[in-house]
Amino acid sequence: MKRRDTVPALIALVASSASFSVYAQAPKIFRVGYVSMGSEAPTRPFLEAVLAGLRDRGYVVGKNLTVDIRYAHNDPSALPALAEELIALKPDVLVGNAQAAIAMMAKTAIIPIVFLLSADPVAEGLVESLARPGTNATGMSYVIFDLIAKHVELLTELVPKMSRVALLIPSNISANVRDAFWENPARAAAKAKRLTLVVVSVDPKNVPEAFAMLEKERPDALVVGGSLLFTAIYRELADAALRLRLPAIYVSSYYTEGGGLVSFGANIPENFRYAASYVDRILKGAKPADLPVEQVSRFELVLNLKTARQMGLTIPPSFRRRVDRIIE
Repeated sequence: MKRRDTVPALIALVASSASFSVYAQAPKIFRVGYVSMGSEAPTRPFLEAVLAGLRDRGYVVGKNLTVDIRYAHNDPSALPALAEELIALKPDVLVGNAQAAIAMMAKTAIIPIVFLLSADPVAEGLVESLARPGTNATGMSYVIFDLIAKHVELLTELVPKMSRVALLIPSNISANVRDAFWENPARAAAKAKRLTLVVVSVDPKNVPEAFAMLEKERPDALVVGGSLLFTAIYRELADAALRLRLPAIYVSSYYTEGGGLVSFGANIPENFRYAASYVDRILKGAKPADLPVEQVSRFELVLNLKTARQMGLTIPPSFRRRVDRIIE
């Protein structure tokens, strides 16, 4: 090859090598599909917690991560269609609560699924066992129904002269679920403390009517059961309880931070942030079938002192000493 032919050839080779190098180093953009059971504004803290957990592990939306989000607006019947929409986008991982995960599994047995919280993943058909899921799904387990007895116990300390306790349950649950996981544990806990139990159901459209019923029944305190339905109306529930000066206990600090009086349970956003570790491991090649389901084990007792003052409620010193965090 002549010298005058060699120089252009070398330039072309260097340019080609540089282009290949840039192409080879370009980061893979992962795609995550996320389904929220609620609406955008009330559930934003949960999505942000998942995204924060992904950022902790090096994933940045717009750089190496795309997140497609769908909202069911508290309508379980919308979940199958939302699952199909996300699956059509060919995500690397699907993420959602237990109900959403069930709908996703009905549509795909191939795409990995991370469920954020499930009361009983085995009974719900999400996994074969907690230790070895054996399916295309894995995630976090949180038996919130077991907290009802603890909530009743805490209310007896907060309101020592209590004789009647109310249980607020979502109206969108079946009779067998209501009895097994809500009313039966509540009745057993109330009986153990020699309390009369009042049960009232509620949905986003009848909060005023539900609290009118509570006002008529005149309970001394209220247990607000754990439900995704309630996360969409948490401020309305807290405001209604405050209006009646009715001491209420909730399953997460999400409620007390929004004006509820007291909560005992897992820090949901914190656990959602941790759940992002499942997404990370799957994106790095792990199989959901081999990733054990982890049970939420860290709980906190949170008191909103401002709400207590507004209610004119005196917090017993013994109760206050047990509080892990106070919101002023």
